[in-house]
Amino acid sequence: MKITEARPYVVKNLKYALNPSSIAVVGASRYPNKVGNAVIRELQKWGYQGAIYPVNPRADKVEGLKAYHRLQDIKKPVDLVFLAVPAHIVNAIMHDCVAIKAKVAVIATSAFKEIGRGDLQDLITQYCRDHELPLIGPNLVGLGTPYAHFNCGFIPYLPVPGTVAMISQSGANLLAALGTSQENHFGMSFFVGLGNKADVDFSEFIEYGEQDPHTKCISVYSEGLDSPEAFLKSCKKVTKPVVVIKVGGSKIGNKAAFAHTASENPESDAYYDKVIKDAGAYRATTWQEFLDVSLALGLQPPMMGDNIVMITNGGGAGLLSCDHFERRGLPMHELKEISPLLTQRMRAYMPMFGSPLNPVDISGTATPIAYKGAFQQAYRDPNVDAVLGAICPTAITDVAAVAQAAIDVHESCKKLHKPFVMICQGGGECHDAIMRLRDNGIPAYATAEQAVNAMVALRQYGKKVAKK
Repeated sequence: MKITEARPYVVKNLKYALNPSSIAVVGASRYPNKVGNAVIRELQKWGYQGAIYPVNPRADKVEGLKAYHRLQDIKKPVDLVFLAVPAHIVNAIMHDCVAIKAKVAVIATSAFKEIGRGDLQDLITQYCRDHELPLIGPNLVGLGTPYAHFNCGFIPYLPVPGTVAMISQSGANLLAALGTSQENHFGMSFFVGLGNKADVDFSEFIEYGEQDPHTKCISVYSEGLDSPEAFLKSCKKVTKPVVVIKVGGSKIGNKAAFAHTASENPESDAYYDKVIKDAGAYRATTWQEFLDVSLALGLQPPMMGDNIVMITNGGGAGLLSCDHFERRGLPMHELKEISPLLTQRMRAYMPMFGSPLNPVDISGTATPIAYKGAFQQAYRDPNVDAVLGAICPTAITDVAAVAQAAIDVHESCKKLHKPFVMICQGGGECHDAIMRLRDNGIPAYATAEQAVNAMVALRQYGKKVAKK
């Protein structure tokens, strides 16, 4: 159901959705293959420290915990109620949630609007709104945060701690992002599946993300933007960058979106493109770009000007970057145009056959010392707005040492508030370097195009910051 702006009571109560002191799991099953059992197991497995109250009318214990036959039998405060019960009894359970004064309700159950039962979904939603009980879902996979060791849903793992808040209608893509977090060190502050998004809207989690101390970037996967006015207002209100991937623009994709999360897209894709642009958010068009851009905006400051200096030991990476920068509307400038004195200073870190144009090619023989010196010169020049480094692993390149040089310079120059992004093209040693760089706050990627997309997003965010 639509809203015109984020509701204060919802934003206020979302802290109980992601950092509750107590959880009641309605539909807590004794059978391991049931969602209601998996929820409790995952809470225990990942170290959630709050109280867990299984609710099952036919059980006295679930996963070693005392079970309650009804929510009203729990004589202690309950912050969050997680429902994993058949759709036809959800309405009755929501009345119980209001009766015990729960702070927020999460419905994993499917079989609502996405299969034509919109009247039932709206009935439940209106009841929750009448009683100011925020409802997340239905038809979702779960939510959580690594900072509270909180994994609530049928989700196999938590992400590594980080700065990106992931708000997704799709459970499958949310799981993909969580897997990426584990495997590729994509750090998250919190994550939430919204499913059908019957009540709590993107806008309210965006405003919650603005308040969350661990969040630096708010990332949204949307299958239907049914409250564009609220989305626009919240994006304009927050100071943190917002990244959006809006799907379902194709003819068949629109139908699939409704069958998946009951999302309706009556407007053209160009309409949503304009809404997202007017909101000051960054619209990604592919899943990879969505992740790459979110990582960069979560780790680096905004780019406040157009002058990018690239340091590389391989001409190919430089040429790929130059071409993609131009395609993305952020062409690179020659070094002499950015800072004439910097051209001469760069020569100290390259052989005579190196190139001080831009990209600055310090050659395939470049040592970690040469990289460090070139990085420092670029970073410290007042005319340079951002630094892009690239490693090509020749037989004499110490990839790990070059990565460490980048980390050292980034750490010493943080106070200058300039973005630093890295490209590491190669095999296992480059993958390891990328993970190490990310762990130390530097967005690093395997291809030039990924790094350029990240830089373009940082520049777009810089323009938004400059308007504030």
